[in-house]
Amino acid sequence: MSLANPVTAILVAIGVWWLSTGLVLAMVHWSTKRRLEPWQLLPLVTVFGVAGFLLLLYGSRNLTPLGSYAGFFGALLVWAWHETTFLTGMVTGRRKEECPPGLSGFARFKAAWKAVCDHEIAILVTAVFLWLTLSGGDNLFGLATFGLLWGMRISSKILIFLGARHAVSGLMPPAILHLRTYFNTGRTTPLFPVLLAIATGLFATLVVGAAQANLDYSVVGHILLATFMALAIFEHLILVLPVSDTALWRWAVPKPVPADAVQNATQSNLTSVGVTAKRQTDAP
Repeated sequence: MSLANPVTAILVAIGVWWLSTGLVLAMVHWSTKRRLEPWQLLPLVTVFGVAGFLLLLYGSRNLTPLGSYAGFFGALLVWAWHETTFLTGMVTGRRKEECPPGLSGFARFKAAWKAVCDHEIAILVTAVFLWLTLSGGDNLFGLATFGLLWGMRISSKILIFLGARHAVSGLMPPAILHLRTYFNTGRTTPLFPVLLAIATGLFATLVVGAAQANLDYSVVGHILLATFMALAIFEHLILVLPVSDTALWRWAVPKPVPADAVQNATQSNLTSVGVTAKRQTDAP
């Protein structure tokens, strides 16, 4: 299949979504297991971030399917840079503690904002920089990809703050586990259908755009965005439905230690200590 084939674009978008998410999670959990400081990952992920920006530049100047793919991949690499700094706890917010019990209304929103504000500001600065750098280009699908990722991230954060019963995921790395206390899992917010309707409307618009596009680069760009929009809708549904996302990326996170194994190990350690103590007591 050629790069301009719609099926190719759909498969690429789905594959990249699954693989890129898993690789970021795997790297973050690996660094935690190795007890690496977050800044020790920064040089590596920054290389990928810079490569992503260069791909965005290349894609913005090429009205070809390859240009649309380049912009798409470039946006994902830049986004992966932000995701890694967030998931490692390097760039989250000024508040590193759990949400104080009993907070509600604006006080709770203020505390939640302080917990993630640095990350949000960093994305805003990046978005402005990319807009100033790329908006004059011919192929803007890379810039649109970053905008879509940003918009759906904001939508998901609004959802989990206002109410999403199944927002807590087993994929969360240890460095950001305190953020779970800012989630509202006691109900599903009435705003959810509104957010879902907006996302579905954007998806339909992108599908219509792909159907009406005359040039290959535009068809590919619209399909890549439409597929990611569909995946974003899927991720929103996971937040409110009794299904788990862990199965999709089980390979990317450490296997949990079974409770009976922990208990057996503890009992074995206690027995060893007891035997050692008895030998020392019995010794002449």
